[in-house]
Amino acid sequence: MKKIVVLICCCLLALPVTSRAQEVPEGWEFGGWEFFEVYHDFGNSPFFGSFYFEHDNYHYKYFDNCYIRTILGVKILPWLKADVGYDFVVEPSVLKHKLLLDLTGTLKSGNFKVSLRQRYLHTWLHSGGPQDNELRSRLKVQYDVPGTRWSPYLAMEVISWGQWRKTRHYVGSHYNFNSWLQLETYYIYYTHRDKPAQHILGIGLNFNF
Repeated sequence: MKKIVVLICCCLLALPVTSRAQEVPEGWEFGGWEFFEVYHDFGNSPFFGSFYFEHDNYHYKYFDNCYIRTILGVKILPWLKADVGYDFVVEPSVLKHKLLLDLTGTLKSGNFKVSLRQRYLHTWLHSGGPQDNELRSRLKVQYDVPGTRWSPYLAMEVISWGQWRKTRHYVGSHYNFNSWLQLETYYIYYTHRDKPAQHILGIGLNFNF
């Protein structure tokens, strides 16, 4: 198990470097997101926290964006949770800060799980200047395949503020190595109001302690 985890981590770290010289057909918007998340429940209390790191590279450049996120949340009801988070975003020419407020409801029936997340996101630049707001609404349907460790899912996230801006269409799956380690892979068809659609491949690790 340790060898598998080390191998996956090495692959995640190596993706931006090994892909630097790849050529992308003209007109394509293609990229990869590599990430890991550490989630922790605070004992028997309703509170939880998480740390999230994500690297985004588009057209397989060496560096595009890097996200560092911390979250503190509370389980209001067995099916409802709320959390507040902060993002520090590093882009090639700018640093950004983001405040996140989430409300997520989850319902389970047999091996199916359906969740709806509403996220408010406020963004400001480290250097000052214009600020921005977004509302992100995500619907996710997941199925735990009996007798396996796979949990495929479909999801759609609509991003707007006054008018539609973007939509992410997800096809992905979780693979549970054990109770505390999970591999996640996905493909996103990412449509935008003001630029061509993007094709995103994502891979990462989720830790639960």
